[in-house]
Amino acid sequence: MESSWDRCAIAYYAGYKACSGTSRNSGWPFSILFGIPAMNILITGGTGRVGANLARRLLAAGHNVRAFVYPGDAGRAGKLAGFERVETIEGDLRSFADCQQAVDGMDAIYHLAAAFGGPFDNRDYLAINGGGTLNLLEAVRDQCPNLHRFVYACTEAIYWHLTDRSPHLEGRESRYFANAIRETDVSPYLQMPYFLTKYVGEQLAMSYHHQYGVPSVSFRFTTIIEPSEFLNADGLPPLFLLSSAHQDWSDQHSPDPAEQAMLDHIRSLWTGEEKLLLSLNPNGVPFRQHYTDVRDIALGLSLALDAEAAVGQEMNLGGAAILDWAELVPWLAERHDMEYVTAKIPSPNYFELDLGKTRSILGYEPEHDFHSILATAEAMARGEQTDVIPTGVRWQARSEA
Repeated sequence: MESSWDRCAIAYYAGYKACSGTSRNSGWPFSILFGIPAMNILITGGTGRVGANLARRLLAAGHNVRAFVYPGDAGRAGKLAGFERVETIEGDLRSFADCQQAVDGMDAIYHLAAAFGGPFDNRDYLAINGGGTLNLLEAVRDQCPNLHRFVYACTEAIYWHLTDRSPHLEGRESRYFANAIRETDVSPYLQMPYFLTKYVGEQLAMSYHHQYGVPSVSFRFTTIIEPSEFLNADGLPPLFLLSSAHQDWSDQHSPDPAEQAMLDHIRSLWTGEEKLLLSLNPNGVPFRQHYTDVRDIALGLSLALDAEAAVGQEMNLGGAAILDWAELVPWLAERHDMEYVTAKIPSPNYFELDLGKTRSILGYEPEHDFHSILATAEAMARGEQTDVIPTGVRWQARSEA
């Protein structure tokens, strides 16, 4: 049976035209895979968690990759050195000149880079996530009138309902959704800095499609799991550990009596001995959250290259890992011979994304559920080679070109 990988690798790019950038004769091979012209593809954030695994998939399909890396992240600049047909360049999205250099000669662009954490304030977030996207789009207008695809990475966080500021929890957002979240469910107010500025980037990408014809596609990612980060040193997923909840909530206080009772109960459960935690929402319903293996994110992104119907669309991109605490915590407790306890958590967490639109347009089917992620994580912990490029580690391919 033909796999999703095979479909990506042999997709026929009908009507494809090269970008008119000035570095078409830069020496990169214009290889032919099954008689199909390869593309030169820019990945901003190309050495990151998603970028590196996307690069691997695109390279396997016969394309050439340019990875755009922030100078402050230069420690990972050599992460893709084990692959051929990869060029890594440093640059800052806030610099229009750097963006012009990055898009020069490119046939498709995956814009994954964004400020998240680190030494940035709200102005920096807007300048990088919003202004940086604008710089790329303006560079595309100047240099790539025949660009095949501009793929933007947005976030599930644009669906969270921002509540009014309260004295005890500033800017809390609600993540409790009884029904699967559809693309039309964007919250009217978004939390700064990351959530709002990522949505600004999506709006720019879509506006440049409708106004200037840039072939933009936006994917709204769920929380991504890279398997090497899924387990702690004891081989347990921190998502389900009492120590994680204690660390998050032990120093919190609330004037709301019901909420304070939840916080007190979490503190009372911690005795210094690790246990599993079956987390409950304030209404008593167990946590349930949609996660995505990084390999499924890379799959969905790659499928956008040959799906003309994707142009101009915003789509959810989630995986097969819809984690249900009520199911998984007892299973983990039995597997590891551990005790588990239950506790209500003040911050609601119950949702999954509706993937109907993504499946319909791309033929996308995620491949990695909780047990697949766990098996890969345990294999990586044993030092085995898998089909995942670990975050922050230079890739030393054993049998790949």
